[in-house]
Amino acid sequence: MRRILVGFGLTLAGVSLHGVLSPESRGQEVASPPQVLKNADGSSFDAIAFNDLLKQSKWEEAGKMIDESIAASPDSARLLSYSFQLALRTMRTAPEAAAQRMASLIESWCSQKELSASSARELQMAASNYSMMLMQGAKKAESLDVAQRTLKALSAAGDSARSSKRSAESLLARLFIQAEKPEDALAVMRSSLDEVKKGVLSGTDETSELVSATSAFSTLFGDSHKEEATERSKFVEELITSKLDSNSGKFPDLVAFNTLKSSEIARLIYSDPVQGVEIANQLKSRLDSFPAPKPDSNEEKQLGALQKSVETILSRLATSVARLKLVGTSAPEYEAESFVGMDAVTLADLKGKVVLLDFWAVWCGPCIATFPHLRDWHEVYSDKGLVILGITSDQGYKWDEANQRAVPDKGISHEDEMEMLASFRKHHNLKHGFVVTPKGGKYNKALAVSGIPQAVLIDKQGKIRSIKVGSGEKNANELEAEIKKLLQE
Repeated sequence: MRRILVGFGLTLAGVSLHGVLSPESRGQEVASPPQVLKNADGSSFDAIAFNDLLKQSKWEEAGKMIDESIAASPDSARLLSYSFQLALRTMRTAPEAAAQRMASLIESWCSQKELSASSARELQMAASNYSMMLMQGAKKAESLDVAQRTLKALSAAGDSARSSKRSAESLLARLFIQAEKPEDALAVMRSSLDEVKKGVLSGTDETSELVSATSAFSTLFGDSHKEEATERSKFVEELITSKLDSNSGKFPDLVAFNTLKSSEIARLIYSDPVQGVEIANQLKSRLDSFPAPKPDSNEEKQLGALQKSVETILSRLATSVARLKLVGTSAPEYEAESFVGMDAVTLADLKGKVVLLDFWAVWCGPCIATFPHLRDWHEVYSDKGLVILGITSDQGYKWDEANQRAVPDKGISHEDEMEMLASFRKHHNLKHGFVVTPKGGKYNKALAVSGIPQAVLIDKQGKIRSIKVGSGEKNANELEAEIKKLLQE
């Protein structure tokens, strides 16, 4: 399972804590709708036939079917919902068409006088997916405009859209950060958090909403505004803990506590995994000591899922701790199956150079987001002793010349995939070469790679001096500072 965590800027192998894609976008079924809908012009829409087209991946036919009905009944919430399902299903196979459909849906929802709770959720989800696609395409202004118009529509919708509004505020803040407008992001999140805090204290908002808002704030500003994030988290933690420690504590309070601590742990997985282990064990203790729910109840199943989740988190933290222990040790030699854009070389050959190993894959959006930094570093520092090596393996992709991108092809040969990598490298104007390790090899495990991109910086003596996981300006700035330091040693 591969998922992109936009907020954190990396792709994880395994279980992710956050994401922007809905269950529908992963091919899961949604609630059964009415079989036939009557359109305003007297025609009808057969929902069963539409779902059959989706199951058969007949996107063009499904699109024609839903668009004709929407043209007849443009304000039908159910028809817009079906159109959204189609957009989600086609995000990976036909991203441009999916983006165009989402843009149209967002316009339709934002222009409506009233939004139901379900339409509000779908509007927020569409805006999340579409604005992130725009941001990844370097269309910052357009991305922010989509998020701001969505938030305005959800704010006008009132109580039915309260939860969706909170999510939209968090989305806008993340987009402001990616657009390098941190003060705007901070203003949005402070306003959101203060509003929901007031609602919880007055009894109009649920504690879970305060937890979500607090977790979002900590995720975004836990490093830059650590004192404020700690204070806000402490307030909500004390509020929930007081309930759990008294007779008033209910299962939803335990779920809220889990959400709060999981968000805190997620922020620490790569920055301070030792502290993360301590907090995860506290969470585990709280879950294990909670009174057992009734057998075979939903609460019993949920509690079991939470306990399993914290075990998974502890496993990921153990990997991060192992990664920390690699710093200061000799970098292990890689086993190369092929080289792309470079001559065959070993790490032993590169003694006396500063080496940056960039673990990546062609399908990884956050990996591609690091390419501008890699290009700049090669141009500025390669003559001073820096060598950048992209570490990847066969992923089952070929090069689509017409659309200038890599596309899945499970049956592709190793030789043809190497040609794809050469075309991919040329398309992205990369100057450093790729080391292609054997598929299923042990090199990733040797360097505790659990999420990509992962950068491993090696000094002139062959010692590992730094490991960074994920993209983003913070990691890039810290890596560049370390590169400069090592080049001068």
